[in-house]
Amino acid sequence: MLSFSALALALGATLAPVQPAPSLAVCMPSVISYEGSSEAPVLDAALARSLGPEALLRGIGELPIRDLRGFVDDNAQAVRELIAAPPSARAVETWWAALDRSEQAGLALLAPELIGNLDGVPYEVRDRANRAELASAQDELRSRLSSGIGKGAASGVIDRLKMLNQIEESLERTDGGPARRLIMLDTVMPGRAAVALGELEEADYVSLLVPGALLSVREHMAEWTKVTADIYDEQLRWGERLDEDFTVATVSWIGYQTPDVTNVAGLDLAEQGAAFLSSTVNGLRSLRDGDEPYVSVFAHSYGATAVMLALDSGDMSVDALAMMGSPGGVAETVADLGVPEGRVWVGEAAWDPVVHTAFFGVDPGSPEFGARRMSVAGSVDPVTGEVLTASVGHDWYLEPGTESLRNLSLIGIDEGQYVTDGSADPGTTLASER
Repeated sequence: MLSFSALALALGATLAPVQPAPSLAVCMPSVISYEGSSEAPVLDAALARSLGPEALLRGIGELPIRDLRGFVDDNAQAVRELIAAPPSARAVETWWAALDRSEQAGLALLAPELIGNLDGVPYEVRDRANRAELASAQDELRSRLSSGIGKGAASGVIDRLKMLNQIEESLERTDGGPARRLIMLDTVMPGRAAVALGELEEADYVSLLVPGALLSVREHMAEWTKVTADIYDEQLRWGERLDEDFTVATVSWIGYQTPDVTNVAGLDLAEQGAAFLSSTVNGLRSLRDGDEPYVSVFAHSYGATAVMLALDSGDMSVDALAMMGSPGGVAETVADLGVPEGRVWVGEAAWDPVVHTAFFGVDPGSPEFGARRMSVAGSVDPVTGEVLTASVGHDWYLEPGTESLRNLSLIGIDEGQYVTDGSADPGTTLASER
């Protein structure tokens, strides 16, 4: 039977504030019991909701291996709810570290959809679990198609399989490129995924790319990951140009249901995105405790609204933030975001109909907000002399060779002094100032 005693010690003070409890089981009843002649595990859903995610995670972990897969299959919705609102990354990390290798292997093998999405579990473990879950879901869908299902059902299966194939494509490592890991996966439409390029456990600088409306896993995961790879490569090139020795990692993050034309007017999906992004960032910081990387978030459009929600609430912290084509957010000023002074940038392209709308609150591009301007209008690179192209409209901020992509890459490696704001003479060579 799997033991969760370490998680008990980690959470005991919260659950029993008067005296630390020796075991989580002492503080609360199990949410899982055995009933019937077969003694199949049964989830007490009401108790699970009242006691919270820690109790459910403990209960799943205490199941014998022979019961684990069947329980997860029978309680798929409870598992999805646990993934959506998990224990803290620190609690998960403590719990996972206390398990022996056989216990860890059993959980990863028989509950991959859970382990692959728990922030606080090592990324290598999550990658293996998620790849296994991805392959299993693809095989199941292909089998259903070959079994001769009806036309209506086949359409839904094809759409879902297309989404999963996009994720698989995003994991294809380029020649000479960094290793890629699947650190988040939801195989149910509309899907969620995050692919890390480089070593998150060791990189000096980590940049996360967060999308906005109309950019889905089904249609854009591979393309979004290519952009993330472009930023990775550009950051390493800047290290060589500036004669600096550092390592980077970037994350292609479509970790929430991005809105479409039918639901873009509300904040519900932004709140979902804020919660999932906070978990991702906090999980990274937890695993890197004592050796935290410099974390940057690059957010486009509605994604910027989601990121501002997360930062304004204090649910996460980052070292730098860049927002492009933002429709506004809840923060009144840059100070409300809790980002170090001078490390919040805003890029606004010509003919972008979204900027300055302040649709969801304060316009981060307004002088009153206090963010730094990041030029996206095109110029001559003041360091390299290269011609940088302009971003025009709402969807051209991340094209290769743009001033926008160049500036994002510099922001992610804490070289803000080289970010162009449109005011400097493009003939000035800033490299001579070093």
